[in-house]
This record gives sequence, structure tokens and C-alpha cells, in this order.
Amino acid sequence: MTDTPMADEFGDSIDVENAQRLGELLAVLAGQADPDAPAITLDTLDGYLTALRVGPSDAAPIQAMDALFGEDWPAGLDEEDLTDAFMEALHVRWNEIGDSLEPQPLLEAPEQMHLTPLISEFDEETKAELVAQGAITAELLERMPAPGAMWAQGFLQAVEDTHAWTLPDGDGADDLRLMLEAVEAVTLAADSTPRAAYIEKAYEEPDGIDQNALIDDMLFTVQDLRLFWMQQRVLKDAISGLASDDSTH
Repeated sequence: MTDTPMADEFGDSIDVENAQRLGELLAVLAGQADPDAPAITLDTLDGYLTALRVGPSDAAPIQAMDALFGEDWPAGLDEEDLTDAFMEALHVRWNEIGDSLEPQPLLEAPEQMHLTPLISEFDEETKAELVAQGAITAELLERMPAPGAMWAQGFLQAVEDTHAWTLPDGDGADDLRLMLEAVEAVTLAADSTPRAAYIEKAYEEPDGIDQNALIDDMLFTVQDLRLFWMQQRVLKDAISGLASDDSTH
């Protein structure tokens, strides 16, 4: 598995050894999963965790594991005495994501990429190794989407699973919809009609917009979503405070 240039830019903000360990332990779970089930990769998990960190509700990393693998997911790791190691690696990654989404740096330098996504590309050697290890079948590997798509799919699955990413009409709902469309765009197949339609609508100069450009815009949008939901919380608290004051008079 090779890191994309985007991941290389973050340097010390990612514990590379921990990410590799997390990926190895996740492969143990993937190898025990139903071979006909969708592949859950490190990218998928990372996108899911990031959405939990970004979203409107307090969350814990265990929610991602329960949603992606079912509530009995520790059983396979318990058999090999790997659960503690996995939980340690998971929490290190959870804290990294939280650190990269601290609101003050996002507000002070919105044009800077603070987010530290684990978005991977698979070279031919790695593909062969994954199949040989039983971490994924050759058939599933051939169907794996473009770089960034699995991360975006994990993010969007968390949005759907949490049932909290909704707003009343006219209360920021349109902005939220457009931001989620920017995430979804990364999942659209190359040369597909939906992708072409999105690029034509979203960009003043659509020529030259490729997968890497869509990924960049997705990640900046995720940072914006972090601030968006924080602002929504402030507004909600303010409205609740006003209502409380009115009720006392």
C-alpha cells in the first residue's frame, strides 16, 4: 500500500507505524468477514472515524467498529489476543483526527490543509500480497474504487448511520447538502454521467478536474463541516438559552 502525495505532506502529524499496525489488525478482521460483504479497508474506517469527529453529536471510535463489523467484532481479535493492541492503535488514530480538526487552527488558517486522512493507493505488489494473505479476494480487489472513494464512502456511511446530519429547511440545510455533495463526488465513477454533471455544476472551469482535485476539495469541505457543526451547536445553545430565559419571565 502506498501513501498518496497528500498523506506524505503531513509528516509528523501521522504516526505512520501506528497507521500500519492499525491496517494490519484491520486485515485480521477483514480476513474473517463474509467474503461477499463489501471490503472494509483502513481508508473506510478512517473516513468513518473522521465523520464521527466532525459531526453534530459526541461520539466514540467504538461506534465505527460496531457499525462496520457488527457488535461482536472483537471475537476474532480475542482469539489471537489482539484486541488490546487494536484498541490502542484505534485510539491513537482517533486522537490524531481530533487534533487535526481543532477549531482554532481551522479558523486562523482556513486555506491550509489540517486534516490528516489515510487515503491509500494499491500497487500491483500490494494487491497480490493482500490476496495471498486472504485479506481480500481477487474479485473484490478488481472492483475496488479509485483512490479516495473508500474514505469518502466511510465518511458518508457514518453520516447515514448516526441519523443526526439533518437540519430544518432554511437553517443551513442547503449549505450542508452542497458540502456532502462534495464528499459524494469522490465516490462517483470516472467518466460517469453523474460525475460529469457534478463537475459541470460545481466548478467554473470544469476542464482538468480529476480525482485528485475532487479529493482536495472534499478534504477542505470536511474541515468546513467541522466548523459548520460547531457553529450549529452554538446557535442551538443560544436558542435554548433564549427559550429558557423566556420561560422564567
